[in-house]
Amino acid sequence: MRPTPARILLSAITIGSLAAGVVTSQLIFFLVALGAGILLGTSLSTRRRPLTHAIDRFRNHAVEVRLWGAPPPDLSGATLVLTSVNALGAGAHVFFSVQGGGPMHLKVAQPRDPSLAPDCVVIGSAKYVQWNGKRLARVGSAPARTWRCTGRRRLRRRRR
Repeated sequence: MRPTPARILLSAITIGSLAAGVVTSQLIFFLVALGAGILLGTSLSTRRRPLTHAIDRFRNHAVEVRLWGAPPPDLSGATLVLTSVNALGAGAHVFFSVQGGGPMHLKVAQPRDPSLAPDCVVIGSAKYVQWNGKRLARVGSAPARTWRCTGRRRLRRRRR
């Protein structure tokens, strides 16, 4: 199951909170709508959009991922398939499925210095990188994150 794009969730929260604020006249609903609206605005107007579009080209492809120059922890040679990319606030969120395993989530906070190529995306630096909720320590001067498409064929998802 694919995660819902952040802009849809933030739009629903903003509209729902505004409606609840108008109906109940409670200040908290207007504050929630303001916070969600700010996140939505930064997500839509961010400079990372070319980056998320470049990463999204690899959707449903097997990819090789490097985080600070090393493979993601606890994968032991499993194949990662990119399922979706979201931009939320100042971060990029990338979701993977592992063949023979469950979903994986990668968050890159404030990605900078992207290098885009037809079969590879490299993010030069980031404030921090999280893999499945665990912040990864920076290792040397390696790039924050690297994607390389390992196969040009699309992997089809099994229907259940």
